[in-house]
Amino acid sequence: MLTLLRWTAPLLLFATTAACAEPAAPCIVSSKPYFARYGVISQTGPCSPRLGEDVGLEVYPGASGGAPTIAVQSQTLKSLWFQGESENANHDDQRSYALGDFAESAGADGICRAGDLAPAEIDLPPVYISDDLGNPFLVFGGHVRETWRNLAMYVSPDLPGVRFAAELEVEDFTQGCTMKYTVAALSPSAYCGEFGDFNDLPNDVFCSPAPIQMAAGLHPGSGIDPRIATHCDEATLHCVLVGDPLDPL
Repeated sequence: MLTLLRWTAPLLLFATTAACAEPAAPCIVSSKPYFARYGVISQTGPCSPRLGEDVGLEVYPGASGGAPTIAVQSQTLKSLWFQGESENANHDDQRSYALGDFAESAGADGICRAGDLAPAEIDLPPVYISDDLGNPFLVFGGHVRETWRNLAMYVSPDLPGVRFAAELEVEDFTQGCTMKYTVAALSPSAYCGEFGDFNDLPNDVFCSPAPIQMAAGLHPGSGIDPRIATHCDEATLHCVLVGDPLDPL
């Protein structure tokens, strides 16, 4: 009997462990905008680098059991799209968001990864429009293509994907330049500038998730998960990550 128990116990332990193993975390993204801080990798042409901007993510379930789809839209292309809409431009065959496959659940490392994303591109030619008095004036358009690569985010069972890392290539055909960036993004997007004599000044206090009583009134808090280390970026006056977006929490 002792010999039988020695062989049976490890098998029972293995079965119990396997049955209680935690399932992979689902790849859920934030419903609120991310603030993406950009770092320049390379540049050709005369463009001024983007420092950062709001970026929206949306995930759609796969059809007939296929992989989910993720859409990524920058504030730049969103603005160009709405500019075209206000000018009645015909850009039905254009897309202001990148689109591609996305993982349904995280890998063993807790990372959700996107596949190759089809680029987003808006071509909006300049047009003359008239003011209320009938005077024509020129509204400049723009032709921009954005290619997102290597988009990845860390998730856990109690934390959706509120941070992501990626690479972004921006081709501005109007200005004749190409920029490549690293991307570190955090949701929700939170402004952290405090009113100064001439310009708003960065204040790390505004990145705190807790409400704060200020002289000007109650600041409701940033809404950022308290487990995530942040600071107020001086260049963009937005709360940005301390550390890598893919660091486990």
